[in-house]
Amino acid sequence: MTPINRSSPKDWKDLQCQVKNILEECGLDAEVDKEIRTVRGNVKVDDYAVDSNSKPPIIYLCECKHWQSAVPKSAVRDFRTVVGDYGANWGFIISSAGFQSGAFEAAAKTNVRLLTWDEFQELFVGRWIENYMVPRLRKEVDALVEYTEPINSRIFRKADQLDEPSRRRFLQLRKDYAELAFLAAVFYGLELFAPTELKPRALDLPMRRALQGKRELSKTTIPGEILDATCLRDFVDLICKYAREGIAEFDQLFGGRA
Repeated sequence: MTPINRSSPKDWKDLQCQVKNILEECGLDAEVDKEIRTVRGNVKVDDYAVDSNSKPPIIYLCECKHWQSAVPKSAVRDFRTVVGDYGANWGFIISSAGFQSGAFEAAAKTNVRLLTWDEFQELFVGRWIENYMVPRLRKEVDALVEYTEPINSRIFRKADQLDEPSRRRFLQLRKDYAELAFLAAVFYGLELFAPTELKPRALDLPMRRALQGKRELSKTTIPGEILDATCLRDFVDLICKYAREGIAEFDQLFGGRA
């Protein structure tokens, strides 16, 4: 599984914040250090999230354990009580050092899930792609797609009004950025004109490994940083970075957005 984030959280606070960020990017309302009222009194949880898009809303409670040792059964039992007393739909314990065998017995047949950091990311990666990655690519890369797509009579009419050196520059920019634009476009429904090898069945990063043997990588115009990205966040950030640069070059050529 290709992870959302590249590196493991460096401490408990970082783990807590990264969990919150991913949940928010998946469309949930999330808070850290949330104090909740249960039937036994007030309790503070590391991460609290509500999926308001579900009817009825789904409530998640998360405990982040950035410990040097595996989480024991007693910690699971304590958290299981909090989840039940509050009436949350799901409780996640996310551990950097795994769990003792008895911990899994304590969580069996309950609504508490024991997750490593990678397992937490894997659980939400589909929603993250749908709710964060795809909308962001659509927003930031759409203009580059329009500038580079094979058939766009409006853009070509604008280009025909340029002087000869500018028209040559326009054609060169299209060559330079077409692969990048359609790499992004495959993720938001514009697969028609993308080369077959740039239509991944699943996001298998790094792309350099996934494309090995499918095309002559020395001739690709996709930047090496994108080919070598090993996590989804870097992959998206880099595509958007280079797309903004390309859009700026086209805009400058036309004296504004064409």
